Amino acid sequence: MSPPSPAPGEERLRSAERCSLHVAVPSVATCDGCGREMCLACAIPVRGRTLGVECLASALGEDAPVPLAEADQSFGSRRIAAMAFGAAVIATVLPWSRFGQGDQPFGAWGTAPSWSLLAAVAAIAGLSACVLARIRPHLVRIWDVGAAAAGVLVVAGSILSMARPPAFTSPWLGPWVALAAGLAATGAALAPWWSARTPASGPS
Repeated sequence: MSPPSPAPGEERLRSAERCSLHVAVPSVATCDGCGREMCLACAIPVRGRTLGVECLASALGEDAPVPLAEADQSFGSRRIAAMAFGAAVIATVLPWSRFGQGDQPFGAWGTAPSWSLLAAVAAIAGLSACVLARIRPHLVRIWDVGAAAAGVLVVAGSILSMARPPAFTSPWLGPWVALAAGLAATGAALAPWWSARTPASGPS
């Protein structure tokens, strides 16, 4: 059944209306989600409906495309996390004690079990998660969670290695660098998740 023809004057009224975002452009449709006037550039046909980009997320759910600005922000956060984990790995090359066990290069990799070893392994795991997030982006949320967990373990291992150093030793440079890098990596790994949970502020 063909749609009813517009009433006399309705077509002229439609052409006089303007897009709510692009006021210089005539409106061609009304958003089925929020009712705003849309121009041809704003109108997106979705599953038999015409929507604006701001209503796509509610209509498509998880299938909605990620806005470009959000994607750029997530990429930047993950790059910062990768750099921070790289710094944490470099910290394991430094001496972790002033004397005794761990006072040589690669001081975190002692033969005896220690908290520094936990920080070292977690730093490598976090860096691997950041790399995998680039290689397999369809599982990026899983890698973000893994990177955040690895960052927490780097922080915990660094703090515990300073609070409970090996016998007859005292902490030095390595754990402090790893602690700062672990905190930065954890925050950067959680940033995409936090931004996704925070509702964007729209025009009032």
